[in-house]
Amino acid sequence: MVKDVLRLEKITKVYNMGQGVSVEALAGLDLTIKENEFTSILGPSGSGKSTLLHIIGLLDSPTSGKRYVDGIETSTMNENEQARVRGDKIGFVFQTFNLISSLSALENVELPLLLRDHHKGKRKEKATALLSQVGLGERLDHLPNQLSGGQRQRVAIARALINDPEIILADEPTGNLDSKTGHEILDIFKELHEQGRTIVIITHDPQITKVTHRVVKIKDGKIDQSK
Repeated sequence: MVKDVLRLEKITKVYNMGQGVSVEALAGLDLTIKENEFTSILGPSGSGKSTLLHIIGLLDSPTSGKRYVDGIETSTMNENEQARVRGDKIGFVFQTFNLISSLSALENVELPLLLRDHHKGKRKEKATALLSQVGLGERLDHLPNQLSGGQRQRVAIARALINDPEIILADEPTGNLDSKTGHEILDIFKELHEQGRTIVIITHDPQITKVTHRVVKIKDGKIDQSK
């Protein structure tokens, strides 16, 4: 039986804007992501997909509703508890790469393990293997500003994989890349899915939905269509 790695039940998110004004970004949203699904979440600006990204990734807590990650109810956890689950279960790939400019490609990938006090030799060995997997075995010592946009995104993907997460959550991962490089990055995600990873891509680009196996559309804070 294929397990649920992520389940949202009746999730709402309301932002208090002050002076009695509030904005409902998510409105009773239900969503289930199963193990080894390759899913894109598609929506225009203002649809609630950025808020959904933060809720899925345990970067924010819902106003109401329940959120389960690998069967663990997380919606009422405090920040430290959420951080532990996030570190264990979710790998992030961002549109802007979020690399540390003063660290080499290898050091950027090692960083999540350094924060968990893993042995230096094992950190380096694992990070080197992942960078080789994404085609950067010859760029280990390069700083981010010595790499192209596509190469920086490959570093970000390797970093996302370093803790062997259940879910890879990608936020507009091709948004800052040209078309050719974007296709190369999507090919890496396809390979990761074929290796058994669960992939969720947040996007406004309908072209990405042609690559994923499932498309979830979000509109006005609700799931508009899922196929």
